Amino acid sequence: MSIIFDKISDQFSKNLPFVCSRKPNEEKLVAYTCKDSTLHYDSSLESEGFVFAPFEFDINGSIIFLKRDCEVLEEEIDEHVIKKIENSLSVVYSDKNSHIDLVNKGIKAIENNHFKKVVLSRKEIVELSKLDLVSTFKRLLFQYKNAMVYVWFHPKVGLWMGATPERLITLEEKKFATMALAGTQKFQGNLDPIWGEKEKKEHQYVVDYIVSQIQNKENGIVLEDFKVSETYTARAGSLLHLKADITGRIQNSNLKSLVKTLHPTPAVCGLPKKAAKQFILENENYSRNYYTGFLGEINTTTKTELFVNLRCVEFVNQHAHIYVGGGVTLKSDSLKEWKETLAKTQTIKSIL
Repeated sequence: MSIIFDKISDQFSKNLPFVCSRKPNEEKLVAYTCKDSTLHYDSSLESEGFVFAPFEFDINGSIIFLKRDCEVLEEEIDEHVIKKIENSLSVVYSDKNSHIDLVNKGIKAIENNHFKKVVLSRKEIVELSKLDLVSTFKRLLFQYKNAMVYVWFHPKVGLWMGATPERLITLEEKKFATMALAGTQKFQGNLDPIWGEKEKKEHQYVVDYIVSQIQNKENGIVLEDFKVSETYTARAGSLLHLKADITGRIQNSNLKSLVKTLHPTPAVCGLPKKAAKQFILENENYSRNYYTGFLGEINTTTKTELFVNLRCVEFVNQHAHIYVGGGVTLKSDSLKEWKETLAKTQTIKSIL
């Protein structure tokens, strides 16, 4: 039997907050379980604990499960038998025409030199016949071993689950790491596929922007041994992405300065960041909430790891709200962008 799975099931039944997560390519589960439903917010990012931050972190700050107030459990994952739940899914809300119109509007703004790239998202709502929280989480864990997989619950906020391939920040002593992730295609058995010019250019935009921001001395970040890896193909479930690793040694390791510099990344917002974000807020016509925010553990003496909240779902009553998006550039085709979001919904639908 698993202590952690039993514990989070008990917390959920008692309507008490918890988070359980597993980092990419690891076998260890970590759970924070709270004794009461007090909401703690943190905009300083100086306290130890598990943070869950929205897209608009600069306005709302992040929710934190403080380590000092939680029971923190760790456990190696065994190959548990996963109970198969026969769940019927029916789409309640999908917005093909409005999303295509939104993408076309984004392309037009790029043609008018408002920005180079913008990441536009949507929400698809499906009705569930039932939800077995632990079984669903187990399927997500075993299907997406190279992603940061989590389930997060607070009775005053809601229930979220996801499998994100994108690391925002890793800090350990003075070692710093982030990544540039962009471009998407379906995995069809080949881990070295041909990438189109649109995807290559989109990814290079992300690399160039991240590098320019963390090397900009006005942002207060001083790096040594700065390196950018060669671009390579990375798999996340049924999808492939272009990825480059960015590393260095950091002298001034103020986490909030790093987050402010990098979040939201070009992979979830666009660039230049300010103009792209303004377009998103004015035109998406829905709230991203915690989608494309960030989450993870803050540790002041050991490793801090934060991830971008992608490939995620919010459960509301008997409905699953699936959040998806894609990068739009001058070469984008609005129908193809729509189909890309459909492919991304399969990450969650496959485990529901």
